Amino acid sequence: MYLACCLGMMLEFHLSWGGILLALTSGVFFVMVMSLKPLRPWSYSVVLGVLFTLLWLTFTTRSFIGFYVFFECSLIPTIALILGWGYQPERLPASYYFLFYTLVSSLPLLFIIISYTSMYSSSLLCFWDGLGDSLIFVLAILAFLVKLPVYFAHVWLPKAHVEAPVTGSMVLAAILLKLGGYGLYLVQGLCTHSETLVMGVCMMGGVFSCLICLRQSDVKSLIAYSSVAHMSFVILAMLMCGHYSNASSILMMVSHGVCSSGLFYLAYIFYTRIWSRSFLLTRSTVSLLPYLCFWWLGLSFFNMGLPPSLNFFSEMYFFVGVFNLDWSMAFLTGALSFFSSCYCIYLYSSTSHGESLYISSWLEYSLKEYLVSSTHLIPLLVLVLI
Repeated sequence: MYLACCLGMMLEFHLSWGGILLALTSGVFFVMVMSLKPLRPWSYSVVLGVLFTLLWLTFTTRSFIGFYVFFECSLIPTIALILGWGYQPERLPASYYFLFYTLVSSLPLLFIIISYTSMYSSSLLCFWDGLGDSLIFVLAILAFLVKLPVYFAHVWLPKAHVEAPVTGSMVLAAILLKLGGYGLYLVQGLCTHSETLVMGVCMMGGVFSCLICLRQSDVKSLIAYSSVAHMSFVILAMLMCGHYSNASSILMMVSHGVCSSGLFYLAYIFYTRIWSRSFLLTRSTVSLLPYLCFWWLGLSFFNMGLPPSLNFFSEMYFFVGVFNLDWSMAFLTGALSFFSSCYCIYLYSSTSHGESLYISSWLEYSLKEYLVSSTHLIPLLVLVLI
């Protein structure tokens, strides 16, 4: 509770969110460097360095035009990661989906930025009046909704995650999705109407995503779809524009960034052992690789919002805000929270228990896997104890 209150107070400062997300970015990139020994290491290092620099500039710039430029330029090194170090031939169409969805959705935002910059002779949002027309506001946030992503505009996310290397999946889930949340935070002060329709679509989409997770047979696809469900909380919290909802959204983004990055890395360890992500072949981890099962259990608990995890406090803050908004929205929020717990239990039980069909032993593991897995779980435990 102390951490949640501190983060809520920090939201009063303009660049507080940028500072929190910068700390998350630095930690994730440190783990990314440890987690993979790629082919063409020099090219890989250059791509990671460019991506880290662009994200750093995105979270520190005050100009909205600068934010937009760095926001879109971060696509280039991400696509280079998918194309250059992806595993399957389908990485090319996955990159096309990623590029098409993000660029097309950002064009209305570009026109709005140019129009309002010329109107107010400044690209600083503090000098802009509210976007009086509800349609203009929806077009302005469309780029951020697709980046998070909102359901119905999420097709690029599972494809990009499945085809990306482990570091690409880690940076996509932990950092790039948070760019959309940070963008919503920047423009929420321009909202002059209650976007009930967008809120309803977000929550219904979150419930649908949870149901899709329960039908997945691929470990990585399930983790990717779970991001859509968790980001539905963030979208609705941002659109409510309240103190408690803002605290809820930053807690959810930090917790999801660390949890999803760790889950993708553990799924990568599965893949290096059996060269498959199917639940049929990744069963009985608890007997074949107990240490991996311990990290898998811990991250699953944090992901499903068990107390006293950050997700738990985030959902509590979220419920405080949503009950003041609408009872039907509160019902959808409860359903989303319940089904989120269901797919987390499904993810853990399907991989950790049952009879293994894989004959070879998984007991060979390295110190690097210990370190990378621990650097995901230990920060979550430390944040709880603060």
